Amino acid sequence: MNPHGRRESDPRAEDVLTRFHARFGGGMGDGAVPVDDVAADLLGLFVVVADDIGVSGLLVPHTRYVYLNGAEARESEGRRRFTLAHEIGHWVCQCDEGRAAAPEPIMCRPSDLSAKVDTDLEREANNFAASLLMPERAVHEVAARGMDVDAAADLFCVSDIAMAWRYFNLGITDRRPSSR
Repeated sequence: MNPHGRRESDPRAEDVLTRFHARFGGGMGDGAVPVDDVAADLLGLFVVVADDIGVSGLLVPHTRYVYLNGAEARESEGRRRFTLAHEIGHWVCQCDEGRAAAPEPIMCRPSDLSAKVDTDLEREANNFAASLLMPERAVHEVAARGMDVDAAADLFCVSDIAMAWRYFNLGITDRRPSSR
């Protein structure tokens, strides 16, 4: 967190994007990050959309499978992309760094789970996801060009609320988003 209590960008997300673009080409300009390609091609994760899971996302580290909730994925492309980026965050931040105590599945949506969820790990994965899908430099550039939250959300293919939080956390706006 920065001195204003806002979340800072996760440098591991920038590293993932740098490695992806170095390996597969393309610029790191503004626009939608190819999160599915990052998961599959760079990190070797298998992404499955499933209608029979009761959580938003599920990472099974020992098989490298990421399951996304089918109903939620169909409801909102921005939400599907954020959930996938969040699960990538668990992979990069907890599994790749060896912090996972055991290769147990990591389920996301504390309100749906009976098991105790580490909220610090969930916040870390959320911050990683925001940093991956809405890279700090690119967001500052579009904001400097006068792009509002809704237009930036469309450009980066994220939800309006995700972009509103990103604008707030990067200090682009002082207006704290409402928790829709």
